[in-house]
Amino acid sequence: MELYLGGYLSWYVHQKPSRLHIHLDRPVSLMELAARLELPLGEIAIAAVNGVAVSLHDAQITNIDSVEFHPPIGGV
Repeated sequence: MELYLGGYLSWYVHQKPSRLHIHLDRPVSLMELAARLELPLGEIAIAAVNGVAVSLHDAQITNIDSVEFHPPIGGV
């Protein structure tokens, strides 16, 4: 799956990339993905899967999805 980190969110990830390619062995929730990357949930104001805004707490993703996380400032 492809993950885009908007605004300053890339600063929480090693090497600070704004785009990441992540292999998932199984479907995961956006909450689990954020936890794996050690992104503070309070810093994610907007989440989108395949260009559609979704709930960070409810959405599930797979390897074929494109995900975006945006902070409160500098979001979509």
